[in-house]
Amino acid sequence: MRIPGIRNKLSPQWKFSQKGNLWKFVFAGKKIIAGETRDIENKLLYLFTIDVETGNSYLKNFLFEEGNYWISIEGANEKFVFLNRYMSPELPFHKNIIAVDLKTGKKIWENTECQYYFSTNDVIYGLQSKFESYEYFRINMSDGTSSPVPEDEVSEVINLKEKSDEDLYNEFYDYPKPHSLYPAGENAASIFSKEFGNTKNAGEIEYVAKNNLLFFNYYSESEKSISGAKTSYKNIFCIYNLDSMKKEFEIVLNENTNYNVPDNFFIKDDYLYYLKEKKEISAIKINE
Repeated sequence: MRIPGIRNKLSPQWKFSQKGNLWKFVFAGKKIIAGETRDIENKLLYLFTIDVETGNSYLKNFLFEEGNYWISIEGANEKFVFLNRYMSPELPFHKNIIAVDLKTGKKIWENTECQYYFSTNDVIYGLQSKFESYEYFRINMSDGTSSPVPEDEVSEVINLKEKSDEDLYNEFYDYPKPHSLYPAGENAASIFSKEFGNTKNAGEIEYVAKNNLLFFNYYSESEKSISGAKTSYKNIFCIYNLDSMKKEFEIVLNENTNYNVPDNFFIKDDYLYYLKEKKEISAIKINE
């Protein structure tokens, strides 16, 4: 979708959507996205896996265990998507680890002893809840069998998990930052002023500056707002060139919302990803 009057110089390399609302997705290595959508009314879970470079899907509208709603994605690597089960609809605590082939959807194994902790390409780590502590396990990637982590290695595993989380957040992704807390610089401030001036906005301007481009979204009062009713906003996403101060791309991500919805776009490696109406994932290649 392009906004009338704006000639987008950048354009999505691919778009993906399927049944249900986007609920969660993770990266399986560098080349595949694995995710889930949920049909809340009919209580169905659909899995998907997408090739990052082409947007082609290996799994789409995939009903694992006929769409079992009480399952969710925990993580993924280059071969498997790892799922959990919920103890019950009333107790949404995680149990078990299920390894599913990310290209075929075939269940490879299920470990009923552990909860998912984290994984690398070679090892999965699980844990068991004790009365006031946890017991940690290494889980064999090929068959799901588990062995306890020796006591003298537990701190090493916990540190590895913390480092993995920190690396994932700080090194591999560029997440938007609030302009009020992290001013984006003089050119960016001028672009923000140029873009919406005195327009009545809701919430925070979130932005990423990368490769001489400024990526940001903001909320402006929607023309659909009804007098006397709660104010409605539309969420607009833009890309500007920081040198020329010219707009390269613009799209409405949410046409009608009553509040600021976070996490609508981010950058990973060579691609910008954005979510439209929580229904569609799009990717724009920003590094050639």
